[in-house]
Amino acid sequence: MSTRAESNGEANGMRERILTVATTLFYRQGYGGTSMNAIAAELDISAPALYWHFKSKQELCFEAIHDELERFVEGLQPALKESTPTLQLSAFVAAYVVSKLHQSQTLKTPGAAGVYSQLVESLSAEQRETLDEMQRKVVKQLRSVLRRGVKAGEFEIENVTVSTFAIISMCEYVFNWFDPDGPLSMDAVGEEYQSLVLAMVGGEG
Repeated sequence: MSTRAESNGEANGMRERILTVATTLFYRQGYGGTSMNAIAAELDISAPALYWHFKSKQELCFEAIHDELERFVEGLQPALKESTPTLQLSAFVAAYVVSKLHQSQTLKTPGAAGVYSQLVESLSAEQRETLDEMQRKVVKQLRSVLRRGVKAGEFEIENVTVSTFAIISMCEYVFNWFDPDGPLSMDAVGEEYQSLVLAMVGGEG
């Protein structure tokens, strides 16, 4: 491995460490209560070293949210390659649920929903629009699957938009009740949600 490749790998590794620590502190202390110095101290690096990776706290906050959202959206894409709308919806729901359960430690932080809104409000209009567009992509993709299912005669849905947001709401807040030490694994919960959603749209599992 070349020296340049090693350096790039180290830089990427440090970037991921910074984003992980920053996300934890942002959710624990809020945007205003988290300084770049505090993030640097948690990482045991100097503030100038932190600024080498991210030029501002706002940029760091945006990248932390963006990276998490990007991983989530990318994790849903394989579901759309399934052969039928029923299989696509089933895989989409399972991927959505399991992804949210993997985020549950952060999402269960007291006041997390309010903190997230605060973090987003701290961003520029352009940054917020980027995040909004990523979220709209998920809505559009799910709505498209449901429409294809109706057209193919696989689903019985009176209002596709209502069903789209009902499914998203179900999956989005699964972390509220999930107990990682309970009897159900993340995958098992995903399977349960698959059955519930297919029953909702009149599909066959």
